[in-house]
Amino acid sequence: MQNETRKYIESLNNEFTEIVGGSYVKLSSGELFTQTEVKKYVKKKLEEYTSKFMQDIKQQSNETFEVVPEQRLINHRSMINMPRLKTKDRYDGGEFNMVYRNKINEVIAMKLSNNEKLVFFTLRDFITYPTNCILINNEVPKFPDYENIVGLKERTIRKVIKSLEDKGLFKLKQHGHKKAIYVNPSYYASGKELDIEVLQMFDLIDCDDRKIEEYL
Repeated sequence: MQNETRKYIESLNNEFTEIVGGSYVKLSSGELFTQTEVKKYVKKKLEEYTSKFMQDIKQQSNETFEVVPEQRLINHRSMINMPRLKTKDRYDGGEFNMVYRNKINEVIAMKLSNNEKLVFFTLRDFITYPTNCILINNEVPKFPDYENIVGLKERTIRKVIKSLEDKGLFKLKQHGHKKAIYVNPSYYASGKELDIEVLQMFDLIDCDDRKIEEYL
């Protein structure tokens, strides 16, 4: 199996060719992949290959000896008696906002002004899953709408938001006749699995899992 596995890994690596800049091209489609995406693709394909190999061995063993392994019986009983925990449903999907401790220190190190702190720490709690966009009553607000929430004049709010964008905490994006504010999920996120477009907006995406799934 070792030789077969090695050949299989080589065949997976040969599906890509490296180009200038550290990116990779999938030869069958011409699509660009990052190094992380290539590694994850190869890993997933190898896991799939290994799993199928082991299943074939078990099947041959069962057909030869006409028995069901004890562990399979135990697993079957466990599946019946124990409810399946839906971890993703419990801990993702916008049910909470999250921030990493080291990112709190980064924000502190930015030495935000009092107005910047007021705007950032007030508006960030209005982010919506999975876009991390600030919404009020499920709509992108106009700048005057922030006055009652923040307690500052619109002119000051505009100036502060621009400053927070320059610091990488916010990102402004045109949304019809309004400008939507997106909070950098590195510093405050509405969940674990945000839209890829949002991660790309802040240059946080190094691996597009949906792209990989298309080739599996």
